[in-house]
Amino acid sequence: MNRKCISIVIIVIATTGLIAPVKAQEDSNTELEKSNQVINACVQNQAQTLPNPFSDVPSDHWAFKAVMTMHYCGAFRQATPPALFEKFRPTESQQQPSQPEQQLQK
Repeated sequence: MNRKCISIVIIVIATTGLIAPVKAQEDSNTELEKSNQVINACVQNQAQTLPNPFSDVPSDHWAFKAVMTMHYCGAFRQATPPALFEKFRPTESQQQPSQPEQQLQK
């Protein structure tokens, strides 16, 4: 009886894993778009235009822009030279998927 229950549990777990696989990572293109959006907003001092990750800081709060800038750009963003942001900006080869990736997307 005990072996039968264990067998049934194993079969149920195995089939559940096959039926609903989980997508663990986002597409690299969406991650790249998000990072470009954050970098551009930080360089232009427009962090308040990015999505609000905090439920307790409404967009009309007096410190909203400062909180968003701290979250996305860091504490010393104004002291960071624009050349440093350029260093982190993705290159052309990173922005365009390689040939095998393009074929997989089709």
